[in-house]
Amino acid sequence: MLGSYISSIMNMTADVYTQKNKQSETSGVLTREWVYEDTIPCKIEPLKASSGAGRFDNKSFDVGKHNVYDEKLQLKMKCLTAFSKRWRISGIRTSDGQKVYTEIDKYDTPDTIFDVTASHAVLDPFGKVSYYEVTLQRVHVQNDNTESK
Repeated sequence: MLGSYISSIMNMTADVYTQKNKQSETSGVLTREWVYEDTIPCKIEPLKASSGAGRFDNKSFDVGKHNVYDEKLQLKMKCLTAFSKRWRISGIRTSDGQKVYTEIDKYDTPDTIFDVTASHAVLDPFGKVSYYEVTLQRVHVQNDNTESK
């Protein structure tokens, strides 16, 4: 019974990637890699932009101090797993396997990659963990395995 209730609420899936550090044998430089860990059930909801400009979608566009275009997309994820800020999310799918967030302006429209910016437990009325709420933000460099922003 509980399993069917959870699956009705968390009717999406997302791929979890963990950060692994490797050291180059020749130069000794530490590099970061993102390694697939698991696919988890979840529920993804877009966050409203915190701007007072009347935007009602989940994107804000910033031309920072270097005049570089930056698309900021934030999501809220509900899941049964506690998350580390050293993890990433990608491959968000609906219950029937359709891609939800993709980079439509890139060749082959790859899945959008998200960094974990916050994670906390949500308690039920009896003080037990009901689920975890995770805040995700779109990674600035979508195709670079070493950049986190």
